[in-house]
Amino acid sequence: MRILVAEDNHATAANLGDYLELFGHDIDFAYNGQAAIQLLDESRFDLIILDIMMPVMNGLTACSAIRAGRHADIPIIFLTARDTLEDKLAGFKAGADDYLVKPFELQELHARVKALEARNQRRLSPEFRYGALVYDVGTDTVTANDETLALDPTQKRIVCLLIKKAPKLVDNQDIAYEIWKGDEPEETSALRTQIYRLRKVLPEGILVTERGKGYRLNDV
Repeated sequence: MRILVAEDNHATAANLGDYLELFGHDIDFAYNGQAAIQLLDESRFDLIILDIMMPVMNGLTACSAIRAGRHADIPIIFLTARDTLEDKLAGFKAGADDYLVKPFELQELHARVKALEARNQRRLSPEFRYGALVYDVGTDTVTANDETLALDPTQKRIVCLLIKKAPKLVDNQDIAYEIWKGDEPEETSALRTQIYRLRKVLPEGILVTERGKGYRLNDV
């Protein structure tokens, strides 16, 4: 998973990042709530670990803002020294999925990360559908009007992302990350090539371009 750690203590953040990277997670860091929200607008994450007591914008305010925005479905774990019942209730009211009090064991944090990951996987439908398009998770196939489309793995990932977000716009950077997962440069020309090839296979008019912003699906 790609995890955003929002923690103003640099040593604590680095320790968390080093530990979670041992399990193959890709970690990025923010040191206040405002920076965390800005990173969410720039990159795609699968989970947020969020401290409460941070400068500029605290974790509660940041969590509420995330839940009110376009990244509302991202799981959030509060990691904080605030340990009263009122603190915990405030955290869940702000939109947290889990709440872990400092000091804590890294093994417990990882167990909670895995639990949220498993919960999200169970919550996913075996297929994603929007208009004429259907992506079947079990068979890894994309169909349009009940006809299987000849798509390569990259094109399938793009279609799956667009279906999940439909009818909302998916920005270029989110699509690029879905393709390369940070392993290759997110080149604009390379993304345009993928979209061009995909457009030739999809039903006419279903893939809409918003120039300079991204792409979305049209229910045709």
